[in-house]
Amino acid sequence: MQRAIRRLSCPPRIISANRPVSTSAASSLPAVSCIVTTIDKLLVEDFRREAFIPQEPRLITISVDLNVNTAAHCSIAATRKWFILKPEGGQTLNIAYLERYKDVLLPYELVSPKAERSNFLTESAIEDKTFQRFRAPLDLLLTASRSSPTPRLYIAQAQLLDLPQALRDDLPTPLVILKAGKGDIYDANIWMGIPPTYTPLHKDPNPNLFLQLASNKLVRLFNPDTGAPIFRDVQEKIRGHATPAFRGDEMMQGPERIALEDAVWNCPRNTDGFEVVVRPGDALFIPKGWWHSIKSIGADVTASVRILSALEMH
Repeated sequence: MQRAIRRLSCPPRIISANRPVSTSAASSLPAVSCIVTTIDKLLVEDFRREAFIPQEPRLITISVDLNVNTAAHCSIAATRKWFILKPEGGQTLNIAYLERYKDVLLPYELVSPKAERSNFLTESAIEDKTFQRFRAPLDLLLTASRSSPTPRLYIAQAQLLDLPQALRDDLPTPLVILKAGKGDIYDANIWMGIPPTYTPLHKDPNPNLFLQLASNKLVRLFNPDTGAPIFRDVQEKIRGHATPAFRGDEMMQGPERIALEDAVWNCPRNTDGFEVVVRPGDALFIPKGWWHSIKSIGADVTASVRILSALEMH
């Protein structure tokens, strides 16, 4: 029997507060300021005033207390339906619910040398590389999550429009996105997989509302004037020509991944940037042009949604 989920009573009001970053962070940057409420109760005028108009990163969170299990109080339907709370804490995939959609084709990333692969993938599925992209059914992730050892398999940047309607209904677009600007959605994607997962330093062409569905992620953000030199210096160092708007294979393996990761996650403490832990039910607003890199925290399955909206006001 599925355990009943008790929800927090969280009035739609603004509280000036910061959430401390992960205690495991080697070199913490300042914390992102928080708006303490749930995304479905956040008033549009508050979101406009505190985040959208000034174009400042903000964490919309149920609680700034890292000891609160936000997954148990999350208002996002996908978090309650797609994942199950484990008795010892954390989350796992709700196989019984998701397997009815097991044949849906999705884009995957796999980070795993051939010698470390589990037998759930045949040799014909991918080439012998440490990083590969390919398309496969959702059933691949469901099967992989029950294998041992679990592979670093990631459903990366899957279009929400490609999901069955029932799954899309579990992820309604927050009202603040539809009302804060013109209401246009530039792009909407889901990311779901087995940790450790990693997104390299990049920037988006539109404002980004990053919704966390399962487990925790650590995000580092840099304003346009700080992030651009970091990315440029890395390209000069490795003599690369990558573009930050495209998540190319070179960002995920080899010299570029090593250099980018070092520049972002081992940067000096006085670097002009922010750091924040994003937990289930949290929504992180990332303004247009702000550079960011993301890492999973812990060993449980992780899932996020990225919604890129139009910038212009009505």
